[in-house]
Amino acid sequence: MAHTVYISDDYDLQETMDNISARLSERGIRVIRGPKTIKGKKLVIPPEEYEKYFADVEVALFSSRSVCPAELIRCARKLKGLVCPTIGTDSLDMKTANELGIIVGNGACPENYIGMAEANVLLTLMLMYNPNKSMEIVQKNLLKPVESQHWARLLWQKTVGVIGFGRIGRAYIERLKGFDLRILVYDPYVKAEAIPAYAQITDLDTLLRESDLVNVFLPVNEETRDLVNDQFLSKMKPTAYFINTSRGQIVDEDALCRALREKRIAGAALDTFKVEPLPLDSPLREFGNLILTPHLIGHTLENQLAFADIGVENITRILNGELPLYCVNPQTEQRWRERLATLA
Repeated sequence: MAHTVYISDDYDLQETMDNISARLSERGIRVIRGPKTIKGKKLVIPPEEYEKYFADVEVALFSSRSVCPAELIRCARKLKGLVCPTIGTDSLDMKTANELGIIVGNGACPENYIGMAEANVLLTLMLMYNPNKSMEIVQKNLLKPVESQHWARLLWQKTVGVIGFGRIGRAYIERLKGFDLRILVYDPYVKAEAIPAYAQITDLDTLLRESDLVNVFLPVNEETRDLVNDQFLSKMKPTAYFINTSRGQIVDEDALCRALREKRIAGAALDTFKVEPLPLDSPLREFGNLILTPHLIGHTLENQLAFADIGVENITRILNGELPLYCVNPQTEQRWRERLATLA
């Protein structure tokens, strides 16, 4: 009997989803495609349609454009595993997956996290040097600034604060160490001995107070939602910069606008927003010292090609009773094995 998998739609990853679906179909696997996603809104499948889509599904792939709630997971009685094509798993109810013994794999490949790390170095240097102003001088044939009005700042000997020390955070500071700067790290779930010698672990208040640039690498959960609020930003230097390429829900966007408008921080860079694509009337668009990119700053051709390969590999492994290549919840393996035995 053929295996059955569910592949969600994603308007930003259409080629990837089509590629995964085609390759699985070629292997004789039955593929059920999810409803079309719409820009600016996460897809929520109505409960009355769960049976239609998930009655026979053994593995379901969800991107961040669709929601996979607890009720859906419980309804999918034959479900063995969940897969995300990218790193983020915030669209999945991980608590329910762990409770039911459902293994979860994601796309945390080197092409993904190294691309994000490199892109964060790019944003760091763009904030410090502001090349757009230099380009404007050439394009508009303007005079160069007098010495005292120069906008660029050296990264050398500055202090960079990193909040969250997962794969991307670690790869980011590995690439920064050659700039001869001070690196502070805050992550309450990481032991001090896990931090490399060229960085220093510290508390959040110290990091915010002393950093010339603060960068967050965090998932979305109850601890991190709106973490970057008025109180957070008020602890930063007025000359400091802020970067978020993780998830838009981490930042209170109104608070960030207030901080920029009142010049309580020097500038920021965002690759992700609470509503994506960023609405045309968003107040974030009014600031010249705010770099905005559409949640793809670290996406490269190599990265995009890898997403499809890893999606197929993770799904195939789970169907064969093997752990996915990049397992998000390895602590659930024993419960997963027990679930597989009951489904056999």
